[in-house]
Amino acid sequence: MDMEPRDAPPAQADPALARAYRAAHYRIDSDPPLVLRIGQAHPALRTLFPLGGVFLTACNPRSRRLRPAANARRMRALRRAVERLGLAWLPGRGLDPAGLWPDEPSLWIPALSPDEGLRLARRFGQNALVWCGPDTVARLAWVSPPAARIC
Repeated sequence: MDMEPRDAPPAQADPALARAYRAAHYRIDSDPPLVLRIGQAHPALRTLFPLGGVFLTACNPRSRRLRPAANARRMRALRRAVERLGLAWLPGRGLDPAGLWPDEPSLWIPALSPDEGLRLARRFGQNALVWCGPDTVARLAWVSPPAARIC
């Protein structure tokens, strides 16, 4: 890995936003559907996706709510970017269990490295992504500004 994912939000991040990311549910529309929770192991991933993967959205960049049509365009662009990398994906949704934030269409990208996921997240203006390695534990990786070193 040429970058190590940050598990802590950047210093300037809003603590409430960081809590919301940690509390969210990240549903992969696999068969059967899987719901990722930050900090928890998800043993079903080991069978379906032994290398893990990345859960990512292009919606609502920097947590700024966009209209549904704008988010749909952004998601189409993310799907094209993933397909250009030659990777498969499954649809998913980021869900706020408190109901304060709208569901966000997302992608589960099996076998995508956190490094490549962070590049995509930065390109699509995201604050963070969720990734799981072979240990199946869901983790947040926070996006740093491009000039900052990820440590």
